[in-house]
Amino acid sequence: MIQPDEHQHHTIWTPELIEITMPLAGVGRRCLAMLLDQGILLLVTISWYITLGIITNTLSQTVAMPSRLGLFVLSLFLAPLFFYLVYFFGFHTLNNGQTPGKMALGIRVVTERGGKPGVLTFFIRAIFDMLDWILFYGGLSVLMILMTKQEKRIADFAAGTIVILDR
Repeated sequence: MIQPDEHQHHTIWTPELIEITMPLAGVGRRCLAMLLDQGILLLVTISWYITLGIITNTLSQTVAMPSRLGLFVLSLFLAPLFFYLVYFFGFHTLNNGQTPGKMALGIRVVTERGGKPGVLTFFIRAIFDMLDWILFYGGLSVLMILMTKQEKRIADFAAGTIVILDR
């Protein structure tokens, strides 16, 4: 049997001195899961923009132009951030550490001790994840996964989580 490389698993010790090894997801699966999730978010955002266009057009007879324009511009920037935060926080919290992309690729977010993260942990993770995408387009995350022993990115360090294979 092939033993996993030390960069491909995470080991914890229980108080009873039992060693538990969890296989890490790896950068490839994590990137593919993120691409799937980003595709879903793109569809949601496009749907929102279409809906916003219809609403703005409907309001054109009753609301002054500067108000419509302000609503549209505000929504252009804030809606995608809101969707991003709600999507990742909501799915991770309500779906046992998995987004649709993670489910498709058989990976899951757990605490460093192997347990189910709590609501605050997922919120911290979602905020740092969103900041990484806004500032670095996810590039910093990929570098950190490749360079850290536990394949953790900035959001994982902030929240105390890891991403493991679920299958």
